[in-house]
Amino acid sequence: TWGIKTVLDSSHFVHSSPLIDMATLTGAQGVATGVRHAAIYCNDDLLESAFIRAGKVTGDLVHPLPYCPEFFRSEFASKVADMKNSVKNRSNATSSCAGQFLGNHISEYLEQGGKWCHVDIAFPAEDGERATGYGVALLLQMLKEWHF
Repeated sequence: TWGIKTVLDSSHFVHSSPLIDMATLTGAQGVATGVRHAAIYCNDDLLESAFIRAGKVTGDLVHPLPYCPEFFRSEFASKVADMKNSVKNRSNATSSCAGQFLGNHISEYLEQGGKWCHVDIAFPAEDGERATGYGVALLLQMLKEWHF
């Protein structure tokens, strides 16, 4: 819940710069993109392309997931809450759905034209019992390339 709170809080301060979140969010990431590539769920083609380039430059590789909020929002429908913290259909691009779960919390920012990229690093972030440092070089390269 701290990660979601951080995304929510930061979305109020970000206007012209893209909002980027990075998390070890789902095991589904490894199924979708493997152990070496992080999964990115991004609402902007230029930002997505910049992440792919930055990954190739740094070796912190990424691969885009389908970004289709209209297909994934209903996965979290609930009769008793704003939304469930679980998908209805585990066969419906669960890594994309997990990204959309975060996107549901920043919908106002996105509706105002905000650019956003969620980076799911569940598998490349560790190798056995050790952390890999995945993502540090990727974010540094993005800072250089995107000119935040």
